[in-house]
Amino acid sequence: MKVYQIEVNDQLNEILEEAARKMDTNIETFITRVLDRFAIDPHIMEQEEVKDGYTDMGDINLDISNGNAR
Repeated sequence: MKVYQIEVNDQLNEILEEAARKMDTNIETFITRVLDRFAIDPHIMEQEEVKDGYTDMGDINLDISNGNAR
């Protein structure tokens, strides 16, 4: 297992905290789930997994597309 240290701005942190809270988990687990979901080559993912991933990440994607995360 590897450990990574990242820095995010306050606005992105708020989005991550809210998304983790909605999923009833901590930020570290939430980020790990995001990476597990999206770092895999989409061509080898099952269609249902891709659909679930977009559903799970809908709030974050919407915030980013609205310019709320920089």
